[in-house]
Parts: sequence; C-alpha cells; structure tokens
Amino acid sequence: MNSAPIVQDVCLLGGGHSHVLLIRRWAMQALPGVRLTLVSSSSMTPYSGMLPGLIAGHYSVDDIHVDLRRLCAWAGIRFIEETAISLDPERRQIGFASRPALEFDVLSLDTGSTPDLSVPGAREHVTPVKPVHSFHARWQQIRERLESSEEERVSIGVVGSGAGGFELVTAMRHVLASERAQLFWFLRHDMPLSGRPARVGELALAAARRAGIAVITQFDVIRVESDRLVAADSREVTLDEVLWCTGAVAPDWPSAAGLAVDSRGFVSTNACLQSVSHDFIFASGDIGTQRATPSAKAGVFAVRQAPILFENIQHYLLGRKLKPYRPQKDFLSLMATGEKRAIANRGPLTVEADWVWRWKDHIDQTFMRKFSDLPVMNLNPATLKLPDALRERHLDAAGSKAGHAGAAMRCRGCGSKVGEPLLERVLTHVRADQQTDGSSPLSPAADTAVLSLPGSTLVQSVDLVNAIVDDPYLLGRIAALHALSDVVTVDATVHSVQVIATVPSGTEPIVERDLKLLMSGLSHVLEAERCALVGGHTVQGDELSLGVVVNAVLNDNSDAASSDRPEMHVGDVLILTQPLGIGTLFAGLMQGRTRGPDVGSALHHMLTSNRPAAHILRQAGAHYMTDITGFGLLGHLHRLLDGLQMGARIRSAQIPLLPGSWQLAEQGVRSSLWPENRQVLDVMAVDADIPASRLSLLCDPQTSGGLLAIVPASAQADCLERLHAAGYAEAAVIGDMAPSATITLS
Repeated sequence: MNSAPIVQDVCLLGGGHSHVLLIRRWAMQALPGVRLTLVSSSSMTPYSGMLPGLIAGHYSVDDIHVDLRRLCAWAGIRFIEETAISLDPERRQIGFASRPALEFDVLSLDTGSTPDLSVPGAREHVTPVKPVHSFHARWQQIRERLESSEEERVSIGVVGSGAGGFELVTAMRHVLASERAQLFWFLRHDMPLSGRPARVGELALAAARRAGIAVITQFDVIRVESDRLVAADSREVTLDEVLWCTGAVAPDWPSAAGLAVDSRGFVSTNACLQSVSHDFIFASGDIGTQRATPSAKAGVFAVRQAPILFENIQHYLLGRKLKPYRPQKDFLSLMATGEKRAIANRGPLTVEADWVWRWKDHIDQTFMRKFSDLPVMNLNPATLKLPDALRERHLDAAGSKAGHAGAAMRCRGCGSKVGEPLLERVLTHVRADQQTDGSSPLSPAADTAVLSLPGSTLVQSVDLVNAIVDDPYLLGRIAALHALSDVVTVDATVHSVQVIATVPSGTEPIVERDLKLLMSGLSHVLEAERCALVGGHTVQGDELSLGVVVNAVLNDNSDAASSDRPEMHVGDVLILTQPLGIGTLFAGLMQGRTRGPDVGSALHHMLTSNRPAAHILRQAGAHYMTDITGFGLLGHLHRLLDGLQMGARIRSAQIPLLPGSWQLAEQGVRSSLWPENRQVLDVMAVDADIPASRLSLLCDPQTSGGLLAIVPASAQADCLERLHAAGYAEAAVIGDMAPSATITLS
C-alpha cells in the first residue's frame, strides 16, 4: 500500500538528547508527507549523565550510548552518518567534505557545544572530554599504558571546576590504583561547582580529598605545555596527561552561516526554540540559547525541550501556532562520586549517600531503556493520508506552477516517469560535478545508446539494488559497485552504463533532491571507473531503487577470450577478499537487532571497489573468479566449480565474518533468501560439527560483496600480502581444490 507522497523534508542535525527523544515520539505520531533525516557524525551518541559510570567501570560503552542507526531504522527515519562542515540557510543546504550537500525545508539543530580550547597550548596538549568517543579512546590508551607498563607512577590532571570535572576525576580515582596513578583536580577558585549551594561544593571537595585526589585551588590555567600546566600566579605542575573539562563554547559555523547568535556564538532563539533570524531553523540543547530566558548548558534542559520541539516542528509545517518552552528555574542535580555513591541537590536540599547513586542509576537506566527496548511498530493507516494543511500549503497552492499536484496520486506506466525538465536539471548538475579529462564524459543519457565497438567483444551485466540503505547517495554508489563487480571478474575495460532509477513519490523539489543524490552517488563510482552514463529511465514508485546495466569490452589477452583456460591443480587455493554477513546484518537492522557500528562496518566493505582486488588476483594467476552476491558464498562457489570436474575443501573457521554477524546468526537472524540459498547445502558434504549459524552465513546473500578466486598455491602468500596492502585487510585463504567433484565443508 502506498504511503503519502513526500512534500516536506525535515533535517535533524546532531544526535543530541532533544533529537533522540523527538525521533522516538515522531515514530509514534508521524506526520504523513513529511520525511525526517537525522545527520550525525557517529551512529552512536552518548548519554552524558552516564559517562562517569563508564569511566568508573560501572557501565559498558553500549550501556551509555543511544544507537542512532538502529533507532532511525525502527522509527522509519533516514539516517546519514556524516560530519557536517557548513550550513547555507539561503539555499537550505548542509555541506559535507566528501559527499553532495543535503537539502532541507526545515532544519533542527541539536549538535551540542565544543570544548573551550582557547588557552594557549590546549589544542596541542590536552584531551578534551568532548566529543566522548575521542575522549574514551584516549582513556583506554591511558589505562592500557598503566596496565602494561612498568614505568613509575603516572600523573594525571583534570582541569574543570564544574560537575563534569568532579565526576571525571573521582571516576578515574575509583578505577586507577593509587600506586600507579596520581590524580590532580585543578580549580580556578577555592571551591568547585560555583552557582550551586555551598554545601554541594563542600561535599564534592570532601569526596575528592577522601579519595586521595590532590585538589589544587586558585589555579587559573593560562598556558598548557607538553608536560605541565602553568597558572596565572606562575605556579607550574608537571603532568603526564591533562584532561580538559572546562566550560563549553559555541562552534564557529552558526555565525559563519549568518544565523543570529548570542554573545558566546550559540544560536539565538525565541521562546518557541526558533532561530530569531531564520524561522525555519530550530535549535535545542547546548547549541541554542533562548534570547529572553537563557538557561545553563545542561542535558536536563535538552530533555525537557524535546516534546516542545516535536510539537513546534509539526505545528510549523501545518501552519499552526507554536508553543513556548519555559525553562525551569531549578532542577535536580545528581553527581556520582566514583564509587557507587552520589550527591543530590535541588534547591536548599543537598545529600550524599549510596542510595542516591542507586536512584541516579535507576533514572539513567530508565532513560536509556527508551532506546534499547523499542516497541514493535504497526502500520498506522493515518500515515497513508496527507493532512489537508500540508496538501493546501505544498501541493494545491503550487500545483499549477510545477505540477506538484501530480504527486498526490501518481499515474501508472509511463505516467509515473520523472518529468523531462527535472531530469535535465539533475543530469546537468551531475555532469558539472564530473572531474574527468573529458575522455569519458557523462553523456546526455538519451533513450537509446549507440555503442560503436568494431572488432571487440562486448561484456554486459545487469543488476538492481533496492533500498538496502535509505540514503540515495550511498545507494547510488553501492548499486554501481555491485553491478560493476560482475564485470571486473573478467579482464575487461568498462565502457558505459545505463540505469533504471526509482525514487519515492513526492513533490517536484523532493524528487529532484533524491534523484540528484542518487545520480551523484552513481557518478562518483563511474568517474573512478572512467565510465560514461549513456542512457536510462526514471520513475516514481514506492521504494528507492537503482538498476544498472554495465557495458564493457573484453581485453584481447583476457582468459575469457581464449579457448585455452588456465589449468587448475589439486591444492590450488580459494581466496575470499571480503568478509561475509551483509544480508544478516541488514535483516537484523530491519528487526531492530543490529548495532549501528556493525552496519557502518558493512557499508565500508560495500563501498569498496572490487577492481583493485580483481587486478591483484589476476596478476597472481587466478584461474577463475566470481563476485559474491545474492547466492551467497556457497551458491557462487557451486556455480564457479560447475563443470570443472574438480571439487573444493572449505575450512569454515577460516572464513572472515563482519562484526556482529555471528552474534545475529546465533540469535536466529536470517536473510529472506536463506530458504532458497540453503538448498545448495544438500549437494555438499557438510561436517556435522559446523554450527547452523555459521552455515547460514556461508549462504548469506551479499549486496556489493567481495570476490572469490582460485589462485595457484605457490602464489597465495604474495597475493594475500598485496591484497592486505591494498586495503582488503580481511582477505583470506578459505580452502583449496580437491580431486573429487564434491564441495566439502569442515
């Protein structure tokens, strides 16, 4: 059943507390016709309140992170894992370093703040606590250094008088042996935690000293050197590590983008969390400051802003009156003291106790369960009907100008094609991005391609990839690489491609955005292959997809052009260039089980061209080669050996697997092609000791998977070394050729 046509794009930039809560609520109360896209530099976003517990060893990394990719897949929201480097409000675009800009209609900012590294030497010599993933990586290095080294006691300093500095230094003290590490806490004044009741600072100071932390007061850092801190009064303290937990500052890009900002550079908003200079931009969490009622940069405010942000974005789209957010004047503060103990404060009440930590732990765990225990989502019929307000504002009013009204009910057949003016604009844009020397330009893509190939042998392959990812740019790259993999397995020169592209139904601007990204991803790959786009067909439909026909010319010296194929021998080895598990990981993502970083790892492999690997394998004397795609490893191996009068011995334990795929297979996650693909096991000799989960991965369909080749045994070491050096780090020998025409799995 078709959903409502897309008429508005809302982009959420940043994976902060406001946005993750908004996404959860949007999943329950989506606005038909509106597409949400979350852009984040990482698929995992930390819950800052649990960071001290991670450092102290009370929580794991997964315990304190919201998995954004998994959350978005559950909520039906597009996710783009990329770092934004610019914002253009006039064009309504977000810029990136390595991919095309993303266009939007409405933008919400929840990117947080950045550490204040303005003190001379800080950028070069300190480890800031934010971003958390960088800090945690450095923290692990420090721990490994202490655990593996016999060097003398290490000195570590924490700079920061606030709650963050206190919780960090006490958490480290809890986990680091005092005989191995000396900890310093540097305060600008006599007491920490200014702005809070004096009793809070007193308890924090007492807890730090009780733990054996050296508290250095009245230490105003004016310079950081490679091995020391220098204070305004000329005092110096020698340190091995400096951890920076000072007040945060705004990033540079809001001001550079022309947004109205406050005196510190944060986005200035009205009471409704709208930018005071651009009403289609909202800002919450640390990045925004309400002009009339500014509040502290604390996570509690971001959490409370989320429901107002959700309502106001929907109200803005529907043309309704927005609601004001009124920040609370006081809030509950809970600070961990390293061990399972905490200090609580609200108003005049301050208490420190073990039960306070248990209370804090309960609150934090309850918050995180909102994103780990996601309910099963059922289709809501309301999502199939475009609200009248959106129809009137974005379809009916503009229909006469640009044919937008047609998006409400697309015709079938050729009536669903993308219009010629729109298509020409997209192709013009993509042609302008080409960086070739003109020898293989992107053609105008006419209806019929005429290829002059006198005296040559044409090699042609066709593949279609549906929306395994919902990012059109990535899908364009994946589909192109997937289709080209068939051709690189023979010694051929790619000449040209034709495409069939399907984009979801929407208004003309929405369709143009999607098609532009899809074709940009395609052309990114074609440019590297020096290959021309010579034709194609576009259509609007229910789901994003891209079919690619590849035309290549067989090289004169190709084995495939010769009637004398290389002779194989018993003992020749089977080399697999990429790990398996893509189908299982994406099946698990649809079920809400796959970790975001594991999907990221799979995408890295899917976006890796097989051409360099094919060249290396061919130079090593590879007799036969195939790409591993829909039939899985064993299906393609069976087809490769069919008719060769030889068999193979496969050592299943040596087959590389993608991170997370084994765990999912153990949980019973299977691709929808598993019932068909598993039938190949019936014609093989399978060791009874091989777990069913591993067998499922050997039959797992791979979208844009790696290559499998038969290589002379004498060349295997050099071949693997070259593959690893070329970036195929997990390439491995997985078996060898056998005299009997049977495939044996052990």
